[in-house]
Amino acid sequence: MSALALVATPVASQDRWAPAWLFPSSSNDGPVAPPRAPTPGARPDPRGPIGPTVIQDATLTQMFQVAARGQRVRLRVSNEDGSRPLRLGPVLLARAGDDKPSGSDAVTLTFDGQRLVTLPAGSVRLSDPAALPVRALERLAVTITYPGEATLPARVVSQWLSTETAPEPVRMRMGTAASGLEVETDNPLPVIVALGDSITEGVGSTPGEGGWPEALNARMINSGTGWTVLNAGIGGNRLLHPGTGPSALGRLDSDVLAVAGIGCVILMEGINDIGRPTIPVYAHEAVDAEDLIAGYRQVIARARARGAKVVGVTLTPFEGAHYFSISGEVIRQTVNDFIRDGGAFDAVLDFDAVMRDPGHPTRVRSDLQSGDWLHPSDAGYAAMADAIPLDVCS
Repeated sequence: MSALALVATPVASQDRWAPAWLFPSSSNDGPVAPPRAPTPGARPDPRGPIGPTVIQDATLTQMFQVAARGQRVRLRVSNEDGSRPLRLGPVLLARAGDDKPSGSDAVTLTFDGQRLVTLPAGSVRLSDPAALPVRALERLAVTITYPGEATLPARVVSQWLSTETAPEPVRMRMGTAASGLEVETDNPLPVIVALGDSITEGVGSTPGEGGWPEALNARMINSGTGWTVLNAGIGGNRLLHPGTGPSALGRLDSDVLAVAGIGCVILMEGINDIGRPTIPVYAHEAVDAEDLIAGYRQVIARARARGAKVVGVTLTPFEGAHYFSISGEVIRQTVNDFIRDGGAFDAVLDFDAVMRDPGHPTRVRSDLQSGDWLHPSDAGYAAMADAIPLDVCS
């Protein structure tokens, strides 16, 4: 059982700690790879890395947006998918500047009073509470030093990397031990978790802007609707088969239903299940519409058993993407018909209608896509978020 696969319960009045950011599961069976500098101007491969990355005496800084306010914070670090111990420290948390950590109000986190911590394989640790008041929608930077050799998870995010031999920070997409942030608050809100692939993660957006879940959370906060929205999207993720991380069915308990206060799941999965098998090495994992519909029903049943509603999201057009096929388009249309009209979900978001070109409905509107005809641009993600009723989970 996953170390995070705990029984999810509503946020109790006496529990003042609430989730404010998460970084979902990263298990990947690919080979270990050394870090590789990015090609200037190139977009990250939305299918994700081929495997974990080994680094030596390195420091990584990652920036993220806080979804909820609090007076104190504690960071969750994970070696859940590792096969050997992972040493960390020091670990710093600071307010982030526009593109790099500002260094203001930086605090050194401790673990049972110690600045250094070793995570056994398969383990998860919470830092000691740290006095760092944060506001909802504020950006923080977590800086982790990995002394000696460290094998990072395959799940990657844009970070600043520096080493003893190359101290000038360079932006790279790499794994991280940071897996979540909790805030101490007098008013924990119920939580919506967005479960999806790269279109949920926010691939194609400007770094730091996030995807539609972050934009929806901002709308929820600014309107006082009373929900916190967390992003559990993984680029390359699929509903039924593992690849870049466990399948959505495989990580549903650990990444979604274990989140304290979970009250609603917004599910947008399936386009990679449809498209990936056009690549010869994945041909044996081909699916049809009935396979995906059965998977959706599994998510619905398991979430409702935990008391959470499930909102279904139609799959957006993908003609022009590298893995488009006519047969895949037929599956997408059949699946979308089920999501819209099948009556299985508690509510439906029709992102297909938001994103499609009225004159070419199998293709995304050119002004809403990021260049690969699959992932939205900043404007596309904003349009998706703006189309969501604020009472979608009420």
